[in-house]
Amino acid sequence: MFKLIRLELRKINLRQYVFGALAAIFILAGLLFFAMYTDRNTIGATSEDFFFVVDSTRMVFIVFAGILISRLFIEEYNDKTISLMFTYPISRKKIFISKLLIIICATFFLIHVSRIFVAAVLYMLNSRLDFIDGGITIHLIMEYFKNTVIYDLSFSGISLVPLFFGMLKKSVRTTIITSIIIAIFFGISNENLSDLSIGSFIVRSLVFIIIGAAASYLAIRNMERKDVT
Repeated sequence: MFKLIRLELRKINLRQYVFGALAAIFILAGLLFFAMYTDRNTIGATSEDFFFVVDSTRMVFIVFAGILISRLFIEEYNDKTISLMFTYPISRKKIFISKLLIIICATFFLIHVSRIFVAAVLYMLNSRLDFIDGGITIHLIMEYFKNTVIYDLSFSGISLVPLFFGMLKKSVRTTIITSIIIAIFFGISNENLSDLSIGSFIVRSLVFIIIGAAASYLAIRNMERKDVT
């Protein structure tokens, strides 16, 4: 399996996708920070606003996952380059699982790291500019991250849903549009995350993981039974 993953990573230039996603994060976080900072005198920013900006990075990586899905699945089917891998004495299921592991692991890792980075930058900015009412402490940030790490994993799962819709028509556009719709939907829902209990986080996370796993299974099942045409 690890050899398959290394082979897949050689086929794509993952670095360019990561740089593109990081650039999008800087832009998004910068715009949200600017809006929060400029309105500080009329609408005081709170810790909920702070974590909303931090959590908004997940939106970017749902689209990032959609791009990886397009590259690892849709384009290879459209170009019929995946047929070469089907000639190897390896089951299709292992090939597909290796691709899914790349998407899940890359998405989860980058979501978590980017949230930590954005939180650190906002914390340092607040220590100088003092734009958060009540302030933000390291302890508060650590507790929030400890309680939401499983949510990052669940977003990696839900980001696989575009695979199912993209493979229905073998369409890159459908895949990307689906990922954008999901990102917008969950980006809006992030606004109320700070009010959820740990139990609610776990329940929602499990639901997202199940949905992503089901979509992946349906997509893989269909691909295993069909030839590249």
